[in-house]
Amino acid sequence: MSYPKYFQKLPNIDYALTINKAGRTNNIKVKDFFHLLKVRDDIFAEDTIYYEYNVIDGERPEQIAFKEYGDESYYWIVLQVNEIVDYYAQWPLSYFELEEYMLKKYGSYEKTEEIHHYETVETKDQTGNIVLPAHLTVAEDYVFDYPSYPASNVILTSRPSGISNREYEIDMNEKKSSITLIQNKYIFTLVDEFEDYAS
Repeated sequence: MSYPKYFQKLPNIDYALTINKAGRTNNIKVKDFFHLLKVRDDIFAEDTIYYEYNVIDGERPEQIAFKEYGDESYYWIVLQVNEIVDYYAQWPLSYFELEEYMLKKYGSYEKTEEIHHYETVETKDQTGNIVLPAHLTVAEDYVFDYPSYPASNVILTSRPSGISNREYEIDMNEKKSSITLIQNKYIFTLVDEFEDYAS
Protein backbone atom coordinates (compact mmCIF):
# COMPACT_ATOMS: atom_id res chain seq x y z
CA MET A 1 0.00 0.00 0.00
CA SER A 2 1.26 3.47 -0.79
CA TYR A 3 1.75 6.05 1.94
CA PRO A 4 -1.69 7.04 3.27
CA LYS A 5 -1.84 10.59 1.92
CA TYR A 6 -5.34 10.87 3.33
CA PHE A 7 -3.96 11.39 6.83
CA GLN A 8 -1.42 14.04 5.78
CA LYS A 9 -4.16 16.62 5.41
CA LEU A 10 -5.70 16.02 8.83
CA PRO A 11 -4.60 18.18 11.78
CA ASN A 12 -2.73 16.74 14.76
CA ILE A 13 -4.30 16.57 18.21
CA ASP A 14 -2.92 15.67 21.63
CA TYR A 15 -4.11 12.23 22.68
CA ALA A 16 -3.73 11.28 26.33
CA LEU A 17 -2.07 7.91 26.81
CA THR A 18 -1.87 7.97 30.59
CA ILE A 19 -2.73 10.25 33.49
CA ASN A 20 -0.90 10.45 36.80
CA LYS A 21 -2.32 10.98 40.30
CA ALA A 22 -1.83 14.72 39.98
CA GLY A 23 -4.05 14.76 36.88
CA ARG A 24 -1.25 15.43 34.40
CA THR A 25 -1.48 13.55 31.14
CA ASN A 26 1.20 11.93 29.05
CA ASN A 27 0.22 12.91 25.50
CA ILE A 28 1.21 11.87 22.02
CA LYS A 29 0.41 13.56 18.71
CA VAL A 30 -2.13 11.72 16.58
CA LYS A 31 -4.13 12.63 13.51
CA ASP A 32 -7.63 13.92 14.18
CA PHE A 33 -9.52 11.26 12.27
CA PHE A 34 -12.53 11.53 14.56
CA HIS A 35 -14.21 14.02 12.20
CA LEU A 36 -14.65 11.97 9.05
CA LEU A 37 -15.75 13.47 5.77
CA LYS A 38 -19.18 12.22 4.73
CA VAL A 39 -20.45 12.49 1.19
CA ARG A 40 -23.60 14.61 1.15
CA ASP A 41 -26.83 12.62 1.00
CA ASP A 42 -28.20 14.74 -1.85
CA ILE A 43 -25.11 13.93 -3.92
CA PHE A 44 -25.24 10.26 -2.96
CA ALA A 45 -28.76 10.08 -4.34
CA GLU A 46 -27.49 10.88 -7.82
CA ASP A 47 -27.15 7.53 -9.57
CA THR A 48 -24.98 9.06 -12.30
CA ILE A 49 -22.18 9.83 -9.83
CA TYR A 50 -21.97 6.35 -8.32
CA TYR A 51 -21.98 2.77 -9.52
CA GLU A 52 -22.22 -0.61 -7.86
CA TYR A 53 -19.10 -2.73 -7.48
CA ASN A 54 -18.76 -6.31 -6.29
CA VAL A 55 -15.59 -7.01 -4.31
CA ILE A 56 -13.95 -10.18 -5.61
CA ASP A 57 -12.52 -12.79 -3.27
CA GLY A 58 -9.62 -11.37 -1.26
CA GLU A 59 -9.67 -7.95 -2.95
CA ARG A 60 -8.54 -5.03 -0.78
CA PRO A 61 -9.51 -1.33 -0.93
CA GLU A 62 -6.13 -0.23 -2.31
CA GLN A 63 -6.36 -2.82 -5.10
CA ILE A 64 -9.80 -1.52 -6.05
CA ALA A 65 -8.53 2.07 -5.95
CA PHE A 66 -5.65 1.19 -8.28
CA LYS A 67 -7.90 -0.76 -10.65
CA GLU A 68 -10.67 1.85 -10.79
CA TYR A 69 -8.75 5.12 -10.27
CA GLY A 70 -5.17 4.27 -11.23
CA ASP A 71 -3.87 5.23 -7.77
CA GLU A 72 -3.90 2.92 -4.76
CA SER A 73 -3.60 5.89 -2.39
CA TYR A 74 -7.29 6.60 -3.08
CA TYR A 75 -8.25 3.56 -1.00
CA TRP A 76 -9.69 6.00 1.57
CA ILE A 77 -12.28 7.13 -0.99
CA VAL A 78 -13.44 3.52 -1.39
CA LEU A 79 -13.83 3.26 2.39
CA GLN A 80 -15.41 6.66 3.02
CA VAL A 81 -17.99 6.49 0.25
CA ASN A 82 -19.18 3.23 1.82
CA GLU A 83 -18.94 4.67 5.37
CA ILE A 84 -16.52 1.92 6.43
CA VAL A 85 -14.80 2.95 9.65
CA ASP A 86 -13.90 -0.53 10.94
CA TYR A 87 -12.11 -2.35 8.13
CA TYR A 88 -11.90 -5.68 9.98
CA ALA A 89 -15.61 -5.77 10.79
CA GLN A 90 -17.09 -4.11 7.69
CA TRP A 91 -14.90 -5.30 4.79
CA PRO A 92 -15.69 -8.71 3.23
CA LEU A 93 -13.42 -11.59 4.19
CA SER A 94 -11.74 -13.80 1.62
CA TYR A 95 -12.91 -17.42 1.38
CA PHE A 96 -10.02 -18.65 3.56
CA GLU A 97 -10.41 -15.80 6.06
CA LEU A 98 -14.13 -16.56 6.34
CA GLU A 99 -13.43 -20.24 6.97
CA GLU A 100 -10.95 -19.35 9.73
CA TYR A 101 -13.39 -16.81 11.21
CA MET A 102 -16.23 -19.34 11.33
CA LEU A 103 -14.05 -22.03 12.88
CA LYS A 104 -12.86 -19.60 15.57
CA LYS A 105 -16.37 -18.24 16.23
CA TYR A 106 -18.25 -21.56 16.37
CA GLY A 107 -15.47 -23.86 17.59
CA SER A 108 -15.75 -26.66 15.04
CA TYR A 109 -16.86 -27.38 11.48
CA GLU A 110 -19.75 -29.42 12.85
CA LYS A 111 -21.09 -26.43 14.77
CA THR A 112 -20.96 -24.24 11.67
CA GLU A 113 -23.62 -26.56 10.22
CA GLU A 114 -25.95 -26.13 13.19
CA ILE A 115 -29.07 -24.01 12.75
CA HIS A 116 -28.51 -20.30 13.30
CA HIS A 117 -32.13 -19.22 12.74
CA TYR A 118 -35.22 -19.96 10.67
CA GLU A 119 -36.52 -18.00 7.69
CA THR A 120 -39.74 -17.95 5.70
CA VAL A 121 -39.79 -19.39 2.20
CA GLU A 122 -41.41 -17.34 -0.56
CA THR A 123 -44.96 -18.65 -0.84
CA LYS A 124 -47.46 -18.06 -3.64
CA ASP A 125 -51.08 -19.05 -3.91
CA GLN A 126 -52.36 -20.90 -6.97
CA THR A 127 -52.99 -17.64 -8.83
CA GLY A 128 -49.31 -16.64 -8.49
CA ASN A 129 -49.78 -13.96 -5.82
CA ILE A 130 -47.04 -13.81 -3.19
CA VAL A 131 -48.74 -14.37 0.14
CA LEU A 132 -45.54 -14.70 2.19
CA PRO A 133 -42.19 -13.12 1.28
CA ALA A 134 -38.93 -15.00 1.76
CA HIS A 135 -36.16 -14.36 4.31
CA LEU A 136 -38.27 -13.16 7.24
CA THR A 137 -36.75 -14.40 10.49
CA VAL A 138 -39.28 -16.51 12.37
CA ALA A 139 -39.46 -19.13 15.14
CA GLU A 140 -38.71 -22.77 14.39
CA ASP A 141 -42.36 -23.75 14.92
CA TYR A 142 -43.78 -20.94 12.76
CA VAL A 143 -46.60 -22.08 10.49
CA PHE A 144 -48.22 -19.91 7.83
CA ASP A 145 -51.70 -20.94 6.69
CA TYR A 146 -53.17 -19.41 3.55
CA PRO A 147 -56.02 -20.07 1.09
CA SER A 148 -54.99 -21.81 -2.12
CA TYR A 149 -56.52 -18.88 -4.01
CA PRO A 150 -58.50 -15.80 -2.86
CA ALA A 151 -61.71 -16.73 -1.01
CA SER A 152 -60.93 -20.45 -1.26
CA ASN A 153 -61.84 -22.84 1.53
CA VAL A 154 -58.77 -24.94 0.76
CA ILE A 155 -56.06 -23.97 3.24
CA LEU A 156 -52.40 -24.62 2.48
CA THR A 157 -49.45 -24.40 4.84
CA SER A 158 -45.93 -22.99 4.56
CA ARG A 159 -43.20 -23.81 7.06
CA PRO A 160 -39.83 -22.07 7.56
CA SER A 161 -36.43 -23.21 6.42
CA GLY A 162 -33.47 -23.62 8.75
CA ILE A 163 -30.44 -21.44 8.02
CA SER A 164 -27.15 -22.84 9.27
CA ASN A 165 -24.40 -20.80 10.91
CA ARG A 166 -22.34 -21.30 7.76
CA GLU A 167 -25.12 -20.07 5.47
CA TYR A 168 -25.69 -17.07 7.73
CA GLU A 169 -22.02 -16.03 7.78
CA ILE A 170 -21.62 -16.50 4.02
CA ASP A 171 -24.73 -14.38 3.40
CA MET A 172 -23.48 -11.60 5.71
CA ASN A 173 -20.09 -11.64 3.99
CA GLU A 174 -21.65 -11.50 0.52
CA LYS A 175 -23.70 -8.46 1.53
CA LYS A 176 -20.47 -6.70 2.51
CA SER A 177 -19.07 -7.50 -0.94
CA SER A 178 -21.59 -5.23 -2.64
CA ILE A 179 -20.17 -1.71 -2.40
CA THR A 180 -20.60 1.64 -4.12
CA LEU A 181 -17.85 3.52 -5.94
CA ILE A 182 -17.70 7.06 -7.21
CA GLN A 183 -17.05 7.53 -10.90
CA ASN A 184 -13.46 8.24 -11.85
CA LYS A 185 -14.27 11.66 -13.34
CA TYR A 186 -15.43 12.95 -9.92
CA ILE A 187 -12.36 11.80 -7.96
CA PHE A 188 -10.43 15.06 -8.16
CA THR A 189 -13.50 17.08 -7.13
CA LEU A 190 -13.93 14.85 -4.09
CA VAL A 191 -10.23 15.10 -3.21
CA ASP A 192 -10.34 18.91 -3.50
CA GLU A 193 -13.40 19.07 -1.22
CA PHE A 194 -11.68 16.84 1.30
CA GLU A 195 -8.53 18.98 1.31
CA ASP A 196 -10.63 22.12 1.87
CA TYR A 197 -12.48 20.33 4.68
CA ALA A 198 -9.25 19.09 6.32
CA SER A 199 -7.63 22.52 6.21
